[in-house]
Amino acid sequence: MTDRNHWKGTRIAMIGLGPHGEMVEDAKFLIKAGALLSVYDMKSEARLKSHLVYLRSIGLANYVCGQIPADDLLDADIVILSHEYPRDSTFLARVREKGTPIEYPETLFFKLAPPLTVVGIIGAAGKTSIISVLAPMLELASEKDDVASTGQNFFVCDPESNNGIICHLKKAKNGDILLIRITPRLIDELHELRVSPHVAIFAALPERYVKSPFEILEHQTYNNFLIASDEVIDTTRTHDWKPRAKMLRTKVTIIPPFWDLNIHEHNRMNIALALQVAHLFKVEDEQVKKIVETWKPPKGRIEFVKKQKGIEFYNDTASILPQSTISAMMALSKDRNLVLICGGSDTGVSYSELINVVPEYAHTVILLPGSGTMKHRKLFEAIPNTKVISAPGMEEAVRLARENAKVGDRVLFSPAFEASGYDISRKDRGERFVRAVRGL
Repeated sequence: MTDRNHWKGTRIAMIGLGPHGEMVEDAKFLIKAGALLSVYDMKSEARLKSHLVYLRSIGLANYVCGQIPADDLLDADIVILSHEYPRDSTFLARVREKGTPIEYPETLFFKLAPPLTVVGIIGAAGKTSIISVLAPMLELASEKDDVASTGQNFFVCDPESNNGIICHLKKAKNGDILLIRITPRLIDELHELRVSPHVAIFAALPERYVKSPFEILEHQTYNNFLIASDEVIDTTRTHDWKPRAKMLRTKVTIIPPFWDLNIHEHNRMNIALALQVAHLFKVEDEQVKKIVETWKPPKGRIEFVKKQKGIEFYNDTASILPQSTISAMMALSKDRNLVLICGGSDTGVSYSELINVVPEYAHTVILLPGSGTMKHRKLFEAIPNTKVISAPGMEEAVRLARENAKVGDRVLFSPAFEASGYDISRKDRGERFVRAVRGL
């Protein structure tokens, strides 16, 4: 818990409010804590209007939209970056030379927070689903009689949510439970800080890493835990990695067979991983059962939209990496009955594995425009035994998918790239897909 006057009078430059305003809650916290906050964002003022109106009403010192003037940042005591902006951005060059601290919300949080019990979720796919089902279980763990007397808190740090991260400093205290989504960029940042989660949940292997996918575990100790499937844990040998923590191999068979789960098969492993964590924190099975049986997968994650004339449509807009799209295809495909809609902005990762496995699961691919699509178009068009069609936009992509699908097929919108163009965000493009499907 930081001192209430910690931020008073501190000149803070916040770069970016996030694609969906993920930084607004932190901005609110800093303003109310007495900081002199200035917001800079490459997005237009029109797109940020609602957020800016609110922040100005509570004391935002200054804001600049459509550009980030490098000279303005030189007056700041600290610069806080949204994940849209890398540390090596050119507008930060003089700030770095001056020695001004540059932080992401998570790195700033870990530098200032007291010792916490950190539960981290890692992997190219499945993180959001695990967070959504595990969070209420850990909430129960913090409310147990043996810890309630100490006033233990539980909170989630998720860079893709609007709940903020820095703002949790006002209540965080020694021994609290923190559930955090660990993105590829955050893996590098936490490794630099010598921070490893006490309980590391591998939903899958991370898409990007430097030397090993298990680098995030380097600072674990013997009384920490690695929770993952057999496949992930067996990979530790491939990478010649010997974790210090206890490895808990997790199978879907850990889920009692009499539980009434109304979920798709691919989510059973996510449930199993969450259940393994719940056991570690001694949450009673009956409480876990109630959570699991009423749980609904988050929107935009292999979300069923509609069935029309024997053809099912699924929205997986949250998949921005090839491994996520591969997981979605594996979950839905039966005898190559998929029409895959994908494409968007470049992510800087390899697409060779995705392109190699597409013929196993899909008979048709519809490509949406974007810098990533353009970069990899020739590779997609060379996929054997698969029809590849380019579409100018979402509505046409859905129409083409319907035209090329037959009874029993499934149309899967799983981009494998970031949002681009008129799609301001992943959420927006998912909504465009849903509207197009419902308009058929």
